[in-house]
Amino acid sequence: MKKYIGISIIVCILLALPVNLGAQENPASVSRAVEYSISDSVDNIGNLYIKAWSELPSVLTFVNSDGSVTVCTSDEKEKITYIYEFNANLEEQKELQFKNEFNQLGAFTRDDEGNYYFFYASRAANQNTENMAIAKYSREGEKIKIYRLIAGAPNSFGSIKIPFDAGTCRLELSGSMLTVYFARERFDGHQASYGFVLDKDTFERIDKGYAYYYTNGTYPKGNNLLPFTGHSFNQFVLPVDGGFVYADHGDAYPRAFTFGKFVDGSNTIRLNAFAFPGAKGSNPTYAEMGGLAKTQAGYIFAGTYGKDRNNARNLFVLTFDEELKKCSAPIYLTKYTKNDGHAGHPKIVALDSGRYLLLWELFKFSTQSANSIVSQRTEYLSTWMLVIDEQGNAISEIQELKGIRLNINDTLRYNPRNGKVYWAINDRIAIFDINGVVSVYSSTFTVYALNVNK
Repeated sequence: MKKYIGISIIVCILLALPVNLGAQENPASVSRAVEYSISDSVDNIGNLYIKAWSELPSVLTFVNSDGSVTVCTSDEKEKITYIYEFNANLEEQKELQFKNEFNQLGAFTRDDEGNYYFFYASRAANQNTENMAIAKYSREGEKIKIYRLIAGAPNSFGSIKIPFDAGTCRLELSGSMLTVYFARERFDGHQASYGFVLDKDTFERIDKGYAYYYTNGTYPKGNNLLPFTGHSFNQFVLPVDGGFVYADHGDAYPRAFTFGKFVDGSNTIRLNAFAFPGAKGSNPTYAEMGGLAKTQAGYIFAGTYGKDRNNARNLFVLTFDEELKKCSAPIYLTKYTKNDGHAGHPKIVALDSGRYLLLWELFKFSTQSANSIVSQRTEYLSTWMLVIDEQGNAISEIQELKGIRLNINDTLRYNPRNGKVYWAINDRIAIFDINGVVSVYSSTFTVYALNVNK
């Protein structure tokens, strides 16, 4: 009995204070315990990278213009969003709480003035149900504005019945424009992407809805229309001058890694850059999307691919021109075989001087089905990093980050003030009662700061 009382005391101490896990190590890290449950953001089962579709991250990270770091989580049971502010050295500065507008937090971001933006949504009973909102708060936590949408939003092609279904959500700023882009199930039962663009100050709608097309080239009637992808199983948004580039992991329309460029006042451009074999809507593509970064000549994209369930997945990049007219052949950066395992959960982020950081995890080889993820585990082996140039050439050795886990779907954030890359993951702590029975699971999140120049 004394054993469990001791564990409870230790947990209470952990809940009261952040725990520095290695300020002098690389990556440096800090762990912050909280008194609510956070769902997994790490592939602890060891087979989530195999799934045909993605999942919404439960811990979100952002690097601010002053070099500070913001971490956002949500207590879905109590419908409260939490903000934790850290300085660049991972010393906690403050905590804020916000009441969720709807059941689930999709994403957050922060502007240069310190204002917070949150996107919330919930399942809708019918198309007239109000089930989505972007809320804006000041740096002190005071509500400034809110923009609400009904499920049957204009030009939404089937409406938004279940937001974040079989995918994720992104919220990004470009100048005065704010965009949200996410997965959803429609009222006709089909899954697709959806998004919109607001003026961040007035909260007036800038885009005109969706352009229902998915072929390459400039859409002639696409002025201020967003791209559309049917069966969009992961989403990514890259802010660019005057707008955004949207990326989708498409399974049906199209069945490809696909990209769309939105610039205010212009027609939308589309590029289907990496087509997957197989029937439209068959779900498994044996690929994962790792994100997009800006280069001097255009853009660079990272992903993993294995062709089918009998081949090892490897890390590759694609490069594009500015107007999404030309795409390179895949540039593979790993050569894993069945004996090595699968590359999973790839990440890319732009550094400085034309350099780009790639992170990924390696798992024991498996032929598990992508449609029916069960308890059959795929062993996590390690985490790896590589620095490349904008043509995809390796300019560093592949280095191991042993035991340093990645957030499945959150974005890596680079801090140009100190040259470090930040991300956060979560973990859970069991709290025992006096009889030695688990009374509640509490959570911690861990923030990492990787010095790429070391």
